[in-house]
Amino acid sequence: MTNPFSSKTYTQIWLKHFKAISTEQVFKSIKGVSFYKSKYLPLFINVGKNLTKGIFYSIDYQEGDYKDNVFLLYDIPEYFNVEDLDTSRTNLRLKSVFQYEGFLMDISSFNDVETYIDNQFSSKNRREFRSNKRRLETCFDISYSFINEEISQVEFDIIFKSFYELLSKRFSEKQTNYHHLNPVKWNYYKELVFEMLKEKRASFLIIYNEDTPIGITLNFHSDSILFETITAFDPDYYKFSIGKLSIIKLLEWCFENNYKISDFSKGYFDYKDKWGNRKYHFDYHILYDSKSLKATIIAYCIELVFKLKLFLRKKNFNVLYRKLLFVFKRNNGDSKLKFDFEKLDDFTPSSNDVLIDYDDESYEFLKKFVFTFLFANPEPASNLKVYKIDNKDSYVITGSKKSQKINFTF
Repeated sequence: MTNPFSSKTYTQIWLKHFKAISTEQVFKSIKGVSFYKSKYLPLFINVGKNLTKGIFYSIDYQEGDYKDNVFLLYDIPEYFNVEDLDTSRTNLRLKSVFQYEGFLMDISSFNDVETYIDNQFSSKNRREFRSNKRRLETCFDISYSFINEEISQVEFDIIFKSFYELLSKRFSEKQTNYHHLNPVKWNYYKELVFEMLKEKRASFLIIYNEDTPIGITLNFHSDSILFETITAFDPDYYKFSIGKLSIIKLLEWCFENNYKISDFSKGYFDYKDKWGNRKYHFDYHILYDSKSLKATIIAYCIELVFKLKLFLRKKNFNVLYRKLLFVFKRNNGDSKLKFDFEKLDDFTPSSNDVLIDYDDESYEFLKKFVFTFLFANPEPASNLKVYKIDNKDSYVITGSKKSQKINFTF
């Protein structure tokens, strides 16, 4: 298969951002992947390290340039079907270390989106998907865009800026640190995606409310596999299930373009388990020259390190780590809003009540409440009015039929 994560573009950009002083190393005995060398050890690590969504390689048993070395290959998906090592033909040995469970949607035996969703979900769930989409499109001016080709730098920068803002907002609400927002990684993705769009190896699915992105999914592409890489959506719209709608839209694209797999990649999330129809292992492969004592010891030590990391992840140390990072980095003034609701049978604004624009930055905190009201009472958002009540920390959201009061405690 054509793997985007072993392409020349990917390799050059990854090395530029993470290993600028390293040179790409290629071994004739290990085909399909390139490496960079560890600073002190006879250890070679695959270019891309753990930022790929899967790499494939094969062994050329006629070549012997692996001697005295160790090779660490991150992220080998089980379904890539890397051939078992034939130890009768080489002194190379393999330690395969399980690290993550992966999830994917194998749509090769289905005719269309509907039949796949029918297979995965109950009729109640399917009604909910249709209802949420209908409500979203009733309340807002929704459009969808799938970009899988070269675009201008200006257009790309606008999209990527919105992408960053959506991710930052989402993970701030979750109160966890998101490693892809690290400036080094983000700059890497920015250059990589811009270049790989030109080669049709990357894509964006964007859901717009008017001209504003409210959901963006970044994907990478092989010939018949869509790798869903990073998804961001505006948490203010959470009631409308933007994430589920994004998955359905990507499935539609996959069927229309004869793709066989939509891969959620590694790591457990509830939505992956529900939408995916196949689980697989993400393994790390450690290849080493069994005739070299030094290489054998290094391989053994690497195996122990990754087994320890797996043990710590199973104990949720990684979750705690990201929570702590968020706590240390957040602003000291951050606090959660306290509020309560009042149902109003009727509402007529008084002379002291002020009509406000909830799109104004100073009322950003109100949007989630406004959109939740809309979800429960679907009508065009343009029909709504929001009032600040008599200079208090209370607001009334009023639609054509119903109203609701929110009292805040700051």
